[in-house]
Amino acid sequence: MLLNDFFIIDDWQPGDGLARAILRINWGHPILEGHFPGRPVVPGACLLQIMKELVSMALGNEIRLIRADQIKFISMIGPDEDETVWMNLTWRQAQRPEDPSLPPAGCQVTAEGIHAGDICFRFKGSFQAGSDYAG
Repeated sequence: MLLNDFFIIDDWQPGDGLARAILRINWGHPILEGHFPGRPVVPGACLLQIMKELVSMALGNEIRLIRADQIKFISMIGPDEDETVWMNLTWRQAQRPEDPSLPPAGCQVTAEGIHAGDICFRFKGSFQAGSDYAG
């Protein structure tokens, strides 16, 4: 989990099927010592983990990535710019066909990260509720 270690949430605005977060990166975190020495940037895997943690928080349920239809890392996020990252998330939950009153079996998520006024990250994919994960 990267929340409150690699990043903190400065502002959190959840809604029905959408959320917006303003995040601050911890530029002193050890992850950045190797990515890249002398020119730290947020690793793409960390952006995916941040997005996963935010969606889990919004849904109130642990989730796991089951399919990534689209992942685009458009520009790097480094400390020489604004230290904040905006994350815009939207999702659509899929109900279990056998009993729609049960918790969602999964969700389709789209996400967009914005840093220093530029889109730096886009994602579209599917997550599954952690309690339904069999892998």
